[in-house]
Amino acid sequence: MSLEENRRIVREILNESDPADAPTAHYALYHPPERTVLDVSRDHQSKRTGFVARCQTGLDLFRPLVTMRCYSPRMAEYLTARVLAKGRHYIFFARRDQLTLARHIMQFHQERILHIYQLDPARFRPVINVLVQQNNAPDGSPRFEVHSGGLQAVAGVNWQSNRFAELFVHTEEEAQRRGWGRSVLAACTEQILKAKQMPLYLVEPDNVASLELARNVGYVDTGARQVYAEVMYMGADE
Repeated sequence: MSLEENRRIVREILNESDPADAPTAHYALYHPPERTVLDVSRDHQSKRTGFVARCQTGLDLFRPLVTMRCYSPRMAEYLTARVLAKGRHYIFFARRDQLTLARHIMQFHQERILHIYQLDPARFRPVINVLVQQNNAPDGSPRFEVHSGGLQAVAGVNWQSNRFAELFVHTEEEAQRRGWGRSVLAACTEQILKAKQMPLYLVEPDNVASLELARNVGYVDTGARQVYAEVMYMGADE
């Protein structure tokens, strides 16, 4: 089947309104077609359909990103064998409930569990800071920056779909505790809201400064967890 046909099937599997599905949905459904390979399969015992997607991204030019939604080891083995190359390295990016299935066929390195935070609009208050400047990214997505004294803070968008956008913040260490990170994140958050998308923020639980920043702007923990890991695809045992 074509990519368009497979994406139609995947739309019936994922809940695009759920922040827990949002990162997976972006890569499976909205990543540029020329850089996406997507395959689907049906488990006839459980009567459930799953998928594996391989996406070439700007995150890593040499390691494609892999996301999946499978319901049995057999389904995961079958689909990854069709989409991935044995012995090749990838970035694994999927819901935490996919981790057990992936461990049987992938060797994991640098594994991180990310908490998915979503903005609570009732808690959000814009921040006025005359130092903040908008300089959109090359793809047109919003990007807000503060530059002063050779230091900078930047907030932008990692990815966006019809309903959600994942934001990031980077503040140089010497510029921390000046309120710059909060200023640029608030500005980017406000811009995403104006575009009628819901801002998301993915963060590791031990990154205290990043968690505090997100909460101060109005983001709350959804309870959803996403895995980000460097992996080598080993394939199923012979």
